[in-house]
Amino acid sequence: MSHEKITEEKYMRQVSGSLASASMAIHAHETVDLLRQRRTKEILSRLETLPPLPAAAQEVLSIVSDDPKDISRLETTISHDPALTAKLLRVANCAAFAPRTPIDTVERAIVYLGFQEVKHIALGLCVFETLNPGKKIAGINGDAFYTHAIATAFVARMLAEELDYEECEPFFTCGLLHDLGRLALAKCFRSEWKEMTRAAREEEIPLFVAENRLAYPHTLIGMWLARAWKLPEIIVTAIASHHLPVGHPKTNETGALIQLADAICHGLGMGILAQPTIRRTQLVDYIGLSRGYIKDLEKQLGEIQGLARGLIS
Repeated sequence: MSHEKITEEKYMRQVSGSLASASMAIHAHETVDLLRQRRTKEILSRLETLPPLPAAAQEVLSIVSDDPKDISRLETTISHDPALTAKLLRVANCAAFAPRTPIDTVERAIVYLGFQEVKHIALGLCVFETLNPGKKIAGINGDAFYTHAIATAFVARMLAEELDYEECEPFFTCGLLHDLGRLALAKCFRSEWKEMTRAAREEEIPLFVAENRLAYPHTLIGMWLARAWKLPEIIVTAIASHHLPVGHPKTNETGALIQLADAICHGLGMGILAQPTIRRTQLVDYIGLSRGYIKDLEKQLGEIQGLARGLIS
């Protein structure tokens, strides 16, 4: 009888201990969730301090969603913004698009490049200008940042064409805006951004690694901002997933293609600080490109750097 009582008491202590452990685990999980929610709320509130998209970008977005064939409306929207018009014409006349004769009007750009192409390029240029009209970025070389963004845009567009995607046009804008979150970090999270860029420079680590240490990855920040601005979902996806490794449950072709374009530009000396580590062979195979094509492409990209720099000067 005594033995049975001891056994029962021991069992009850074990049960009580297990319940206490489970309760602590649940409490810890709830605390983490609460902290995560507070952090998310803080980040979103800071992003709300950014200026709204300019009228031209909002108009282009409305054309995207309302009437894709409204060529006249797109032409008028761009033409009413002299700075946007000048940048669009510089892109349209660059060697990557190889126009046979100079393109000197928005109408000609639409005719030559196509409605969808011009629409996406205009949107990307508008968004860039909104966040950093002076092209100076604390902690990093602003020219290097913009050169990388523009080069990534061109390379992403080339990769999409090689893959024979039905719609290649959005990939220029996806490449152009893939680091949108970093512009937001530099604007809204200045002390954190200063610490990230310092660590990346002094420790010679990829900036993305430094961002993750402080739990401010530019992919997440950029995704939230792109959604707040109601940018097309393909751009949101590219921003959010362009650092995910092959095999990650949320890896997708759009993000993988932008990641490869980003890596190619880094490899050609058009990057920001240390190059992120990727499994390049797996990435190329996942997208469905031949390894030989990538090597040939890199040999042909000598003019991309000059082209990108020319567009930001």
